[in-house]
Amino acid sequence: MAKRNPDPILARFDAKYYRRYYRDAATAIMTKAEARAEVGFVLAFCFYYGLEIRRFADVGAGTGWWEREFSRQHPRCRDVETYDASPYAARLYGHRHVPIQKLGGRPADLVVCRDVLRYVSDADAREGIARLARKCRGVLYLHVLTRDDEVDEPASDMSGRLRSKRWYLKELTAAGFRNAGSGLFVSRKFKDFYCFAIEEL
Repeated sequence: MAKRNPDPILARFDAKYYRRYYRDAATAIMTKAEARAEVGFVLAFCFYYGLEIRRFADVGAGTGWWEREFSRQHPRCRDVETYDASPYAARLYGHRHVPIQKLGGRPADLVVCRDVLRYVSDADAREGIARLARKCRGVLYLHVLTRDDEVDEPASDMSGRLRSKRWYLKELTAAGFRNAGSGLFVSRKFKDFYCFAIEEL
């Protein structure tokens, strides 16, 4: 049987990549203060709408910074799962080596998927969103760069597939998510969620 060639995009996620974009303070895409604020913002949204976070999943966990900050701010949640498609990240940071298009496992109340979907094909992105919908029983926090965004290109990783914002919103709506804004999507399985019409996008 012929040996499959490694995905050239996936191959980027090595020691050099994580050092440049996450570990080196001079070139990192996010400061520690920004990380604390992001996690705190997502948790505040969940708590405001009465979501009890008993299980948390980070899909595309990378260096694991989201999970570490989540556990610091919400230590009562002991059921934590982290996944990554990169063999390097999975091995070094202790994640389950699972790509988004094969995501499974028990449903989680809060699911984070940060900067993953642009690195997979359209078909895998659709399947990944469908699997996020099955995985999430509460709130999904999704971050993905689109071609509608203005970014500092020299300081950013511009590889991957830059789709339109409309493409993602269409797929997320079809999967059963409600757009609450700022990357927060509410699962239709979160039956107690209620907001006024003007608060939903």
